[in-house]
Amino acid sequence: MSAAEDPHEAVGAYVLHALPPEEAAAFATHLAGCDACTREVADLEATVACLADAEAVTPPDALRRRVLDRIATTAQEQLLRREPTRRDGPRLDLEV
Repeated sequence: MSAAEDPHEAVGAYVLHALPPEEAAAFATHLAGCDACTREVADLEATVACLADAEAVTPPDALRRRVLDRIATTAQEQLLRREPTRRDGPRLDLEV
């Protein structure tokens, strides 16, 4: 289902100004009558504002070492493999 079929799916793109003009206008019309989307837009706009204020910092060397040591000793989850079916089409094995 596309955003044109269900305008609720366009909230994130609307907040990020990523909709084409005609879709943005259609969503704005929808937004005027949809309390759920209005709340979600407000929440996402607040999140975007926080992210815009975020500042990149270099972590202390000791923290980097602790994180890398922890990663080295943390067991990784194994992906469950299943045999492909005809419906799946061709399968690429992307293991590294």
